[in-house]
Amino acid sequence: MAVAIRLPDLGTNVEECKVLRWRVGLGEPVKRGDVLADIETDKAVAELESTGEGVLLEVWVQAGDLARTGDVLAFVGKPGEPLPARANVSAAVPAFAHPQPSPTASRSRPAGASSIVVAPVVRNLAAKLGVDLARVKGTGAGGVITREDVQRASRERERG
Repeated sequence: MAVAIRLPDLGTNVEECKVLRWRVGLGEPVKRGDVLADIETDKAVAELESTGEGVLLEVWVQAGDLARTGDVLAFVGKPGEPLPARANVSAAVPAFAHPQPSPTASRSRPAGASSIVVAPVVRNLAAKLGVDLARVKGTGAGGVITREDVQRASRERERG
């Protein structure tokens, strides 16, 4: 049976991480403990190790996208092995794997705007750079505003 590679709990204040790059390509062999990807929190870059053996069957979270603790990032297993449907995997994630956003944080809804999804560290960067998040288009998974989006908006604002 294919093994779901989930984003592990990286600490009490880490709710989401960015997949920086996949070190293993689809179909490449993987052993338990091999480094599959580099992931970035607001404080550090960490290595994501495989919890299964076989080959990398499928990647669900692409490089550059954000994922929350407990999210399935990829599957490892025997070549050609069937994978569960995304809906079935999402329903199987325990409730503790998706912590509720902190009161300071992740979602706000300015009048007349659609939902803005942004990590607290990115929200702080926007405040520091004077960037209005309501005017930033998120390029992360599901429209999440990333650090790069805020930095780009800041540069564009400075240019005029």
